Amino acid sequence: MHVSERLLQLYAELDASTRNTIQASIKQNLGDGKPLSVSYEELTGKTSNTLPTEEKSAADFTAWIKDGKKDTTFLPYYVALLENGDATVKKAVPEIEATPPDEDGTVPEDDTTEAREPVLKQRYMPEAPVPSRAERAKYQRAIEPARPKKKSGAKWLGALALIGLLIGGGYIGYPYVSALFEPSEQAEEVAAPTEEAEPVAETPAVTEVWLTEKNVSLLSEPNGDNVTYIGDIGDRYDVLEERDDHLLLDLGIDEMTAWAPVASTTTEWKSFTLSDQQVLNFLERGVDQIYLDRASVDEYLAFSEAELYELLGQPFGRDADALNDYSFYTGIFFVIQDEAVHAIDWTNTPTTKEAFRQLGTPVYETEDAIVFESPKYSLRMFVGANGTSTRIRVTEI
Repeated sequence: MHVSERLLQLYAELDASTRNTIQASIKQNLGDGKPLSVSYEELTGKTSNTLPTEEKSAADFTAWIKDGKKDTTFLPYYVALLENGDATVKKAVPEIEATPPDEDGTVPEDDTTEAREPVLKQRYMPEAPVPSRAERAKYQRAIEPARPKKKSGAKWLGALALIGLLIGGGYIGYPYVSALFEPSEQAEEVAAPTEEAEPVAETPAVTEVWLTEKNVSLLSEPNGDNVTYIGDIGDRYDVLEERDDHLLLDLGIDEMTAWAPVASTTTEWKSFTLSDQQVLNFLERGVDQIYLDRASVDEYLAFSEAELYELLGQPFGRDADALNDYSFYTGIFFVIQDEAVHAIDWTNTPTTKEAFRQLGTPVYETEDAIVFESPKYSLRMFVGANGTSTRIRVTEI
């Protein structure tokens, strides 16, 4: 099972007070910084060779929690401590107290913070004044004196010589000029048409893709380590750019983008193979009905976050990442996006992969995931690492 999927299950199993206690112990233990493997040994009394040895501080951990748990360095360390939730904290470093407020109740500002004055853009001024029209006239060339007039006799001699040349030239050149208007005895050769090269068909640019693996790490940079969001098989995204065997995807929320490996995507996606009623019929028998007696699947998927809490009460567990919020109840959690219910996930369902496949022909299938679709719904099963535990999700397309 992927470590991020294990984190979701632990949030469904542990209550908020237990998680808060573990987070407080982590902050006290990390203090100004220590290797995560050493911190785990001090907090649980156990050793683990799989945890990172990179040094992290309490401030790094607090920032990681607020940032939606994107950095994968903390993730296995945090999941391992949640799995040992009842372990005794052996050593804890007191938390650093915050700067106390003044007598009037205000917190003193940082001395290094200074107000920045706006920078006024100066108007361009020429280095030298532009001369007036009268001054520019002084730079014009002086007027040269007129040339003396030529004698009129020379004009007549020139004119007579020109007339003589025209008459003589016409007499001599007449045979050549008349030959131009006579039809040629030789047939004109017709040039063969030049064959134009056929245009080469350009490969159309990729405009949309679907993820083809369970838990695809979407990165902030191609071939990077910083995970922006973990997508699921069947998620569809618009493509903005392609670079270094990665595709830049539009995540559809607040202009957020992330890079996905081309190998984890496909441009070909089958049409739906189930009807909407077939999906609803399966959910009436294939998942826990503990909350479906209060509202239908259609009604839940149309709820706002406030309407969900008004019906079911406050969740006993919550989590968040860069894209979604997650509200946990018994055996189920709701994916909240833009303050509205986006998907419903049932954990540890009794339905096996073989029974799920009997619904019909999947739109897409891998060893650990199956996707069915109808005109309105996407119905997905995720198989755990042990091959038996399953999680079922339904969301609107």
